[in-house]
Amino acid sequence: MIAVFLAAFVVLLSLGTPIAVGLGGSAMIYLLFNPDIELTILPQTIFGGMTSFPLLAIPLFMLAGNLMNEGGLTEDLVRFARLVIGHIRGGLGHATVIACAIFAAISGSAVATAVAIGMIMIPAMKREGFDEDLGAAITATAACMGPIIPPSIPFILYGVIANVSIGALFLGGVIPGLILGFGLMVYTGHEARRRRYRVHRKASYREMLAGGWKALPALFMPVIIMGGILGGAFTPTEAAGVTCVYAALIGVFVYRRLKLKSIPRVLLASGLESAMIMLLLGLSEPFAWIVAADRIPQLMIDAISGLSTSPWVILLLVNIILLVIGIPIETAPAIVITAPILAPMAAQLGIDPIHMGIVVCFNLVLGLITPPVGGVLFAVCGVSGLSLEKLSAAVWKPFWIALAVLLLITYIPRLSTFLPGLFMPGIR
Repeated sequence: MIAVFLAAFVVLLSLGTPIAVGLGGSAMIYLLFNPDIELTILPQTIFGGMTSFPLLAIPLFMLAGNLMNEGGLTEDLVRFARLVIGHIRGGLGHATVIACAIFAAISGSAVATAVAIGMIMIPAMKREGFDEDLGAAITATAACMGPIIPPSIPFILYGVIANVSIGALFLGGVIPGLILGFGLMVYTGHEARRRRYRVHRKASYREMLAGGWKALPALFMPVIIMGGILGGAFTPTEAAGVTCVYAALIGVFVYRRLKLKSIPRVLLASGLESAMIMLLLGLSEPFAWIVAADRIPQLMIDAISGLSTSPWVILLLVNIILLVIGIPIETAPAIVITAPILAPMAAQLGIDPIHMGIVVCFNLVLGLITPPVGGVLFAVCGVSGLSLEKLSAAVWKPFWIALAVLLLITYIPRLSTFLPGLFMPGIR
């Protein structure tokens, strides 16, 4: 029956059906060929897959990000980043990385980060003499911090599927996300020196303070999110709701750019984005149920253990497999497919569940900047006007930096587990 199940899944994907249809369709075919299981398990598991309370955080964080973007925070964040670091050679590239990191702590989405920051910074970098392919490549790779620095939609998905603390995953992503940002800034500085980009005057402290004061409401949002979670004031799901209210109030009363007429458009965009993920999650639940019932994780553990019993070698093999999966499949469906298999495997091999979650999500996020279906690549192409071929060629150098960071967090677990162990000891 496993062969029928997997063959149905592969055939459905090969026919070009959406991932959600492939997941649900292969589960239905499995049940049709297995008379010992009632077909009613299909709607029951689909409904059960969409009724988890933590999943409510996904549409709420999406709504918060759209509200803040519509409310005009992006321009102030970018201006503040430019004032702080714009005087260093390649300063606009550094400012892009910093702006992406700050916006990542609000939106939780790589595509949203790429569009919001790219619309402002890519034309600005081009005007300042940046080669257009370099500016677009920096923006695309820096946008990958969106799903790594909390809040993170992939972490919410993995936490729900693998039964791992979402708050601990949020904390675990902070250091890897900052390391990625630092690596990209080193790369940007190297390229700026090599290409002899000009240096601009340093902003005065008065200008920096003024820019920071103007951007303060936006900069305060990550403090609300993580401070509330760590302080026990609310759960990650409740934090998403608080963030929506805060975003709406800031957009209306502080920035005064969020208008009543734009609310329906924001709600529609957030609803469509959320509906795609919820449909995917619902139809993935019977898939995950069959994977567990047929002991596919155990079979994979036995197969990999035949190659090596070392957790380090196994993590390397997992990374290679995930990198291959991430090329044709977007992050959310890839997590839905792999988490039910990898989470039990990590538990049996003694790998920390937080560490495994960070490695899996970080790895699959890199698929967003790999052709042919990298969502961030398409978003940056649309914003910059650069062809997919040129951007794909330019993004490889920063992509190798991201791979180096992936190896660091894979083989130095403390980078992922230090903050969760410090602030949430005993929670997994």
